[in-house]
Amino acid sequence: MLPNRLTKKVLFWLGLSLPMVALLAMTWLVHLTGGQFNDSFNYVMQTYKVLDMFEQTQAQIVDAEANQRGYFLTGRQEYLEPYQHAMQSIRDDLRDLKKLTSNDPVQQANLAMLEKLVNEELVFDPATIFTSGQVTTNASVVTLTERGKEKLEHMRSVLFQAHEEQEAALSKHQQAAAQDVVSSQLMSLVLIVAVALALVMVVVILLRLEKLQEFVTVCAWTGQVKFKGQWLRLDEYLKQQFGISVSHSLSQEAAEKMMREIEDLNRPGKPKPDA
Repeated sequence: MLPNRLTKKVLFWLGLSLPMVALLAMTWLVHLTGGQFNDSFNYVMQTYKVLDMFEQTQAQIVDAEANQRGYFLTGRQEYLEPYQHAMQSIRDDLRDLKKLTSNDPVQQANLAMLEKLVNEELVFDPATIFTSGQVTTNASVVTLTERGKEKLEHMRSVLFQAHEEQEAALSKHQQAAAQDVVSSQLMSLVLIVAVALALVMVVVILLRLEKLQEFVTVCAWTGQVKFKGQWLRLDEYLKQQFGISVSHSLSQEAAEKMMREIEDLNRPGKPKPDA
């Protein structure tokens, strides 16, 4: 069954509007994909910066603890300057790490714990420590060395935990980004197929319109239609050209005319035509 005029009109406007809608959707998809790429790139760069600062902070903690222990053992002022420089670097790193991980409550808790350990284990007042010249015993060296190892282990464990959690978050983000890429590719494929179908619909409609605009030669005597060099009845032409099946009936005017002719033939005294 061929579509009626309303259906053809709907298909025509659908074929024209669908490519425009698909184009707008693809523009939005490109914009969305670009935003996701920028967010992922910024997140990855920030994560690597955080991981690098964890390593840097750990090195500064080791340096601060070594110079602190050196001062405790010898009382020499030459250990204070590198100690103070390392402590300032640790404070700066912790401040920057808090800013970089402001949206991550887990890392904020790790940094708060690390800052507490640094203040408890590494901060000291040189004025309250024994003065230079005090005799250092083997027992004090062993005690300070063991205490220094214990301090470093505590702070390293916190940094290691923070480092592992940051890498896990990075891996999770990368998996989500990969899924977003696959989804965007599928959406792009669907939109491309939709545009292709719409273009096919437009081409089909235009071809049918072009056929309808062709001149048709009709015999003025018999009413036949000239089609591809042959004279066809109108019903045959419609079937071959447009696939339209034609049924035959009798109009009211023709029926009345036929009845009058029959009555005239059957009227008494009217000569009947030869058989």
